[in-house]
Amino acid sequence: MGDGKGLPTVMGLLIEGCDPSAALVHEGRIVAFAEEERFNRDKHAMGVFPSQAIAYCLEVAQLAITDVDVIAVGWDAAKFPDQMADFYKTTRRLHAPCSDFVVRWQDRNVNRYTPEVLTGQIVDHLLSGVPDETWPKIRFVNHHYAHACSSFFVSGFERAAILTADGHGEDDCTHFWVAENGKIRHLREWLLPLSLGWFYTKFTQFFGFHAHDGEGKLMGLAAYGKPVDTLLANVRKVLHATGDERIYDLASRFFYGEFEASGPYTREWIELFGEPRPLESREPFNEYYKDLAFAVQHVFEEACLALAKQILAETGMDKLCVAGGTFMNCKMNGQLAKTVGFKNFFAQPAAGDNGVSLGAALAVVGEAGGRPTEPLLHTYFGPSYNNDEIEAALKASGVDYRKSTDIAAEAAALLADSKVVGWFQGSMEAGARAMGNRSILANPLNPEMSNLVNNKVKFRESWRPFCPSVLVEDGPDCFDYSGDLPFMIVACEAREGVKDRLPSVVHVDNTVRVQSVRRETNPLFYALIEAFKRRTGVGVVLNTSFNVKGEPIVLRPAEAISCFEKTGMDAMAIG
Repeated sequence: MGDGKGLPTVMGLLIEGCDPSAALVHEGRIVAFAEEERFNRDKHAMGVFPSQAIAYCLEVAQLAITDVDVIAVGWDAAKFPDQMADFYKTTRRLHAPCSDFVVRWQDRNVNRYTPEVLTGQIVDHLLSGVPDETWPKIRFVNHHYAHACSSFFVSGFERAAILTADGHGEDDCTHFWVAENGKIRHLREWLLPLSLGWFYTKFTQFFGFHAHDGEGKLMGLAAYGKPVDTLLANVRKVLHATGDERIYDLASRFFYGEFEASGPYTREWIELFGEPRPLESREPFNEYYKDLAFAVQHVFEEACLALAKQILAETGMDKLCVAGGTFMNCKMNGQLAKTVGFKNFFAQPAAGDNGVSLGAALAVVGEAGGRPTEPLLHTYFGPSYNNDEIEAALKASGVDYRKSTDIAAEAAALLADSKVVGWFQGSMEAGARAMGNRSILANPLNPEMSNLVNNKVKFRESWRPFCPSVLVEDGPDCFDYSGDLPFMIVACEAREGVKDRLPSVVHVDNTVRVQSVRRETNPLFYALIEAFKRRTGVGVVLNTSFNVKGEPIVLRPAEAISCFEKTGMDAMAIG
């Protein structure tokens, strides 16, 4: 954003929600960005104030909180309590009868996001003991505007259409925006309960997965299904693309109506889809559930594609930016990128609420005159550890280790021999994906490797897919895309013959969630893949996050060692 001189130093925060985080933008540059879950080891850290993430941001910038000009919070607190109380009252009237569950949720929200509550949290956790006159200004930023800023201001685009969608913002859930001349202008909104996020999350829970965590599992399961007309018709009773000015519609009765004792499902829902699966059930999914998952994903894509086509028609822009938890669905993103007609497509890699802290900070900087000039090239904004810190952790653990003179080449040799390698290097990634600094790596040529890593290393469902990390120059030869896909957030198809050659990174429907790796962005990870290519002829490795099911990605050396020791990894390359 220019040379950054004269721009405010902004601490962006997402508090009171899922995946609280902090991001620091100083002189127009992202200095640090991290989620609280990585520090406190509580996955998603629901409702936790991001104290440790804030402390890290200040530490890496070598700033005190009094050096920060603005604290930007990704909620429009001015709407609470009065405006939101009126809105909820109206929705209860329009969508009656409302279940007690919905009424309780609304009543909690009315007083959860008020300026007094959110400011009080900031003061208690961050400004206690700090003289009032030295406090940063506290700004409240509309939730979806923060999503929009998180994508556009790091896209590298001068002009773009922006689409945001998630479970909910304040009273809203989907938006059209347009960005030009460094400014983002609002075009259109969809209010609750027309939530694409609610649609996908309710089905996620119905399949026995955790809300706000298992949506990717549902997306992966959908690839095993097939189109069944009756299931598609039933799912379209919940959500459907309308073909008119509404673009899509969601049947509020399934979300606000009276729920059955078995969970947040109406009697009509159960008549359409059956009883919900138990949470974390270990029973295999039968063909009905696979086909239902296919229908959910297909109908979801229909609605999202309809939105993208409409914003293209309304704006005439040839570039599209997206953000909001809805766009963590890489399969749908692949459809948006390929089929709608945009020349360029950018999905914020931290598309969920974890990215709202970054977006809130960028919103304030943008309003102060900051202008986007370069695209986001990486997500390595988290803590790093030097070799002395790593060796101290190794000694404390008692694990056997030795020093390497060429750790990339040695790791590549192990991978070529079909060993599973933990890879802990450099700064931790922000966002949900491991981009080659906190990764578990394996050989994609070995057809047994995906089952082995799922069952003996990650301890997760055997049908879940893995991502290929590929040398940027080799990617288009293996996978059907052009340009660059550095963030594992856009799916594409494997080219002919690649599934047979790389069976452990190509999903059952021939799709892949690619990470293209550049030497200048991550030289050590690039060197590893390059060394693997010299041994195997293929510049691709299987890459999954360095964690086990139910835990956040590892942050510190001690956590990497602990994860290594309790899994079936063969080796760990650390430091």
